[in-house]
Amino acid sequence: MSITDRINLRQDRQQWIKTSAGLVGASVLPLPAVASPAVQEKPEGTMEPVPKPGASAPKSSGKFFTPAQHAYVEELSETIIPADSHSGGAKAAKVADYIDQRLRESQDEEEKALWRKGMRLVDLMSKHFHGKSFVESSSDERIEVLKVLSDNYNMRELPEVRFFQALKHMTTQGYYTSKIGIHDELEYKGNRILQEYVGCDDPTPPSNA
Repeated sequence: MSITDRINLRQDRQQWIKTSAGLVGASVLPLPAVASPAVQEKPEGTMEPVPKPGASAPKSSGKFFTPAQHAYVEELSETIIPADSHSGGAKAAKVADYIDQRLRESQDEEEKALWRKGMRLVDLMSKHFHGKSFVESSSDERIEVLKVLSDNYNMRELPEVRFFQALKHMTTQGYYTSKIGIHDELEYKGNRILQEYVGCDDPTPPSNA
């Protein structure tokens, strides 16, 4: 039986969120700096203050995603638009690079926080249902996880559902503005100069004069 046949997302999510605290390496993603306690425990047992909302993020390599997150988003987007015999999928179209650039250049901190939190929650869903991360899961297992979110598309109060909607939107945008999406999938041939204007066969409307 598929997990989508037996899950109640609103109820079941309480379990994977509750148990995630006890999972070592539960996700390749950092905890989001939203809705957090005043302090959080570092792995070695020391305590450090949680950054205040709006505080500057640590300097990085200039990318929004870490390498592990980038690989994760590649698999998420490829699950939405997979390669087939006709054209390459989201991974070949470098959709993860497109999303990374969009988020890196965005001034919307709530959007960035949603992606960080959503990625983590979806990975925890995968661990809860299949005992492994999304990246480690099979194609069918990945589809099952995303189908749960798709089947509960109207639960916009849940961050993982809003994340899934944003993921689908950016994946579609990134893919269909890429060379693979435009030329291979849609088979767009480019602008062509017409040697002759053919017009249409409709008769000239009668004059009212």
